[in-house]
Amino acid sequence: MIIECTKKLADAMKIKLNPYDAVNTDSFYEWHANLFMFDRRKGVLLMNNKTRYCIVLYGIKMEHFKRFDKVVLDSIRETFLSEGFDEDVVDKYIANCGNVEYTKTHDRSVLGQMKDFDISISWQIEEHLPSESINLVELNKWANNTLMCGSLNYSHPIDLLKEELGSMD
Repeated sequence: MIIECTKKLADAMKIKLNPYDAVNTDSFYEWHANLFMFDRRKGVLLMNNKTRYCIVLYGIKMEHFKRFDKVVLDSIRETFLSEGFDEDVVDKYIANCGNVEYTKTHDRSVLGQMKDFDISISWQIEEHLPSESINLVELNKWANNTLMCGSLNYSHPIDLLKEELGSMD
């Protein structure tokens, strides 16, 4: 699994990013990640490169950044299960992720869609706070039923995710 971090996120995590290498990569296991601030708290927006499925993490602290790969994988699992995907399929996806590697971002279209997505959730996030969990599952479910336009034409990220996970059966 590759997490492509923006410079802002890499600085917050205090990590050095490797350059992106497209050799032997599968965009379904690549996620762009960006740091955002809301109400003086840090959040991370993750977007899958292939499906544009998004996961919003909020209230991130340094302790979460120190084990960020586990936080991300646990959040993906929790969110996918809440969407109603079969546990075996979700576990297979997580297993296929393998080790997490952090690289620089490389896809401007994903970054542009993340910026649009960030704007669309900025007015919705308050409805899902306060939360005991850093993974805002209900916000994620709402957001991924929103029509996205751009390089994937007009589609809902949840539909694209269903298509991809359905092919794993």
